[in-house]
Parts: sequence; structure tokens; C-alpha cells
Amino acid sequence: MKAVNAIAALAVLLAAGIPTSASAAAPVAGLAPSSVTFGSQNPEGPYPPQAVTITNSGDAPLVISNITVENPPDNSDFTQSNNCYPFPRTLAPSESCLINVGFFPGEYGVRQGALVILDNAADSPQRVPLTGYAYPFKAMYTLDGFGGLHPASALSPAMTGGAYWPGWRIARAAALLSDASGGYTLDGYGGLHPFGSAPVAADAAYFGSDIARDVVLLPGSTSKTASGYVLDGFGGLHPFGGAPAAMGAAYWPLFDIAKRVKLLPDGSGGYVLDGCGGLHPFAVGSNAAPRAITDAAYWPRWNIAQDFDLFSNSTPSTAAGFTLDGFGGVHTFGFVAGGPVGSGGYWPGKKIAQSIRLNPTSSTVTPFGWTMEARGGFHPFDGGQAVPQAAYWSSDIAVELVVVR
Repeated sequence: MKAVNAIAALAVLLAAGIPTSASAAAPVAGLAPSSVTFGSQNPEGPYPPQAVTITNSGDAPLVISNITVENPPDNSDFTQSNNCYPFPRTLAPSESCLINVGFFPGEYGVRQGALVILDNAADSPQRVPLTGYAYPFKAMYTLDGFGGLHPASALSPAMTGGAYWPGWRIARAAALLSDASGGYTLDGYGGLHPFGSAPVAADAAYFGSDIARDVVLLPGSTSKTASGYVLDGFGGLHPFGGAPAAMGAAYWPLFDIAKRVKLLPDGSGGYVLDGCGGLHPFAVGSNAAPRAITDAAYWPRWNIAQDFDLFSNSTPSTAAGFTLDGFGGVHTFGFVAGGPVGSGGYWPGKKIAQSIRLNPTSSTVTPFGWTMEARGGFHPFDGGQAVPQAAYWSSDIAVELVVVR
């Protein structure tokens, strides 16, 4: 009988519109979006601020007492500003206020934090997970001598296809498409092996001996149309995929001395590095050749130069950058450094330095970047920040640090 009376009383209350404990008015903090990610498309930055909206989705006033950001230890990667201040701030039902979240990474890698909101809602404090991807390049891979291509950032996916030669150190270089969705591995005989979304390389040269040394793609190469050049050890530049002929390149018949080739950002020409450190300009098609480089480090009759890189803002008349020697020394060309250039790793008498890559924002005013040695270790130079270590071996097997800016 008591149960029947209780049910009848509850029905009267509900019919009269009087709140009960089951339907009492309460604030609800609605957060949109529920998580925030920076750098998934542009890990090299800049990172535009993103907005988080707090809406009172309940039927009672929401009182916000504070908004803070949790950051990684010893860093302040994430920031916030808002129009919810001053606190305490009361939001009526359906009212909103806005939080702008910024990302200013203090280190490279995957950075994580949280936006924390304190209020009078039942689930206070609410947390919005914050994730930031901070890397110097859009994509980064380490190529090993057997053909393995190893992702060197959290945003560089494993590539399908390609070629792999277990126990045979025949991979010489690799190049990525402009959108980093695929590319090519070059073997010593000139074979170009597509991986990811790269199309088959049309009209590629193939040699009967281990003389292929490098491959480079023209700017704008995509999964539909990819073209570029293979460098042989004598200095020959062999177009594929419909690339124009390379004009004016240096050539050393039967002298295996050519090491690396780089194109200018506009694709109008480029340079070939010889083993003694000489940098030799060439033109693409009917373009004029870029300026001669007369101040590069040079070691007569000593095959010690390993790699070079150009600043991202290089033009035919302003081309400049750094040469890497086999011991890890980095040497300017095309400009005069404002002070001593701090080397990354340096190994006197050990020819293990393999690659040099300049930060996309690096310039003649603020030059910095990274070198890679034959075990895969990355070494910042001249003020570059450390990047998370990728594949690393106990033997000298790493060939090249392959990137897209």
C-alpha cells in the first residue's frame, strides 16, 4: 500500500511540473570539439590557433571557475586565451563562450597536453586532449643499404611496394613525391623501384654495373606524373618520366666521382657534388644554369665529400647551403656564416657521415639543420633542435635521410 501511495504522489508531482531529484535542473558543460590536434597536415608549422567552444547544454546556470592548460614537463607547448573571463563566469542555458588554443612546441615529436575546465557541472573538471605533431619536415624516412625505408616521424606512414635486397647493400638513394605519398628507391644498377602511390618510372636508364648514385624528382611530381633524374658516378644525368634534358652538367668519363644531385626549389636547375667537394651547376631544359659556386669546401684528390643541401629559399642567383664531409664536418657555400658553424656529430678518421638536411626555415641568416651517420643517428648542428631518433643500427647500414619539405 505504501508503494502504491508513493507512486501516486510522484505522478501528482510530475503532473504539476514540480522538479524531483530525478529531473532536477542541472548545468552541462558541452565542449566542441572534444579533442584538438595540431600539425597533422603541416608538422613543420606554422600552427594556426584552434577554437574550443563551451556551451551550457543543461537547464541550470553553468558557473566556470577557471580554465587552464596542462603541458608536457618543462615545456609550455600549448597556450589558451578565452572570452569566458573574468571568473567566475556564469553561462545561462544554451549560452556559450570561446577558448582559443595555441601550439608553440618547445621540442620536436608528438606533444601532448590537455585543456582543463573547472565548473559546477557534475563531471567537472572537463578535459580536452591536446595533441601536436612537430617535425622539421612534412615527411622523414631513413633508407638502409638493403632498401628498407624506415619512417622517421609519427606522420610518415610505412610505405608499401618498393624493393628489398636482404644482405645485399645495393640501395643507393630514394626520393619522395611532393605530397610524400610515395616515391622511388634507386638501386646501384639504375633500377627505380616505386613505393607508395608513385607510378612506374617511364624511360628510366638502366646500367650494367653498379654506377647509379642518386635520384631526384622535379618539383610537383605526383602519383599521376612523376619525373626527374638519375645521377651516375661519372656525372651523367639521365631524365625519366618526361623530364627535360639536363644541360651543362659536369662529366668525368670512367671516373666514379659524382656523389649527389640536388635541384633548386623552382626546378630550373641544380648542382652535382663530386667526391672532392666540387659543386657543378646544370640547367633543366632551356633554363639558364644557376650561378657558379666558387667558395665550396674542396679536398683535391681526396674522395671525402658525402652530401650537400640547399636552403629552401635558394634561387638561381642566390643558391647557397652546406656540404657534408665523411667525418661529419659541415661546410658553408654560397654565403659567409655570421659566426662559427657548430658541427653535429664529428668522427675524425671515420668516414661514416651520410646525409645533411637543412631546416625548411633555415637561411643564410639563421642556418641550422641535421646530419645523419651510417648507423642512423640524427645530429643537430648550428643550433638545430634534437629530433626523435628513428631507426638505429649497430652496424653501418643507413644510406640516406629522405625528406619532403
